[in-house]
Amino acid sequence: MAAAEMLIIKRGYDFSKWLLQHTGKFPRSYRFSVAAKLENGILDFIEATTVANMRQNKLPLLKQADEALARLRLLFRLSYEMRFINLKSYEFGSQKLVELGRLLGGWMKNPGVKNKN
Repeated sequence: MAAAEMLIIKRGYDFSKWLLQHTGKFPRSYRFSVAAKLENGILDFIEATTVANMRQNKLPLLKQADEALARLRLLFRLSYEMRFINLKSYEFGSQKLVELGRLLGGWMKNPGVKNKN
């Protein structure tokens, strides 16, 4: 496993632990909608990146991870605007999402990740 691939999996895992601690504090009326989608989104992301690391044809799974990350960004912003998380947490989480996006983008641009039809 290359260091860059291991880093994105570790950072995604660490962010998932942080996020799961915050979604448990969401108002009860939103725990089964917004919170559940956030939780599923980060779990989809770390699952896709972990499995992609083991596959020869990584690109389809990396695209799934990219889609999960886009959903996470949207739901995370909504969570802030609905005041489920405070500004400090929003800034921290947003920085982590940007970092995950950069790592994922770099991995997808890697010459070793080609779409093998």
